[in-house]
Amino acid sequence: MTWNAALKISYERPIAGREAKAMEVFADGLTIYGKLAADGRCAEPEVFHHLVGGGMFIIKFETVETAIETLEMDDVRHMLDEAMFTVEDFDVEIMVTGDQLMSNMSLYTAIGTELGYI
Repeated sequence: MTWNAALKISYERPIAGREAKAMEVFADGLTIYGKLAADGRCAEPEVFHHLVGGGMFIIKFETVETAIETLEMDDVRHMLDEAMFTVEDFDVEIMVTGDQLMSNMSLYTAIGTELGYI
């Protein structure tokens, strides 16, 4: 499968007193996206963790639309909302990669050239 989009879920340290819940939400995220990967809806989540706390998940999808669809799923919405209450600097971003990245960069370059900035 070609991965053309990625979902980045990043977080910093747990909010003081909410460490146990933050760990539970982290495990829920792995479970949810692990099941979606097993169903072929995305790649296995890749987890990156700072040595002193905080980190991110990166989950690759075939399309941006597929990534957005998962963000609208009830169990994902619930997990994301819980994360907002349990960790500092919680953020969710959708990015492009693969063939979509090259297409976007070509458009960016063409517009920059047209405007005289490149």
